Amino acid sequence: MKRYRNHRCERRHKTEQTFLRCAFPTLAWVEGSGQYAVIAWCRTPTITLWSSATLAQAALTELNALRCGGRCTQRHELVHIHIHPPGKDNVA
Repeated sequence: MKRYRNHRCERRHKTEQTFLRCAFPTLAWVEGSGQYAVIAWCRTPTITLWSSATLAQAALTELNALRCGGRCTQRHELVHIHIHPPGKDNVA
C-alpha cells in the first residue's frame, strides 16, 4: 500500500482532508475521515477516507466492481495517509 505523508508545502495539516486538498488541488471532492484513502483518478480525481484499512479495501473492491462512472478507466487505488500532528505554527 502506498503511503502519502508529504508534498511541496511547509504547512502541518490538521486533518487528512486538508492535507489531500492541499496536495491535490484539482480534486473534485474529498469525503469521510480517517487515515486510509480510496482514490479514483478517473477524469477529475475523487477521494473517500476510511478509518481502517479493512473498510477502505472493501470500498475499493466495490468501486472496482461497480466502476466510478460512465468514463471510468479503472484507475483506483488505496493509500495510507500519514500526517504529522500540527505544531504551534505552520498549521493549515
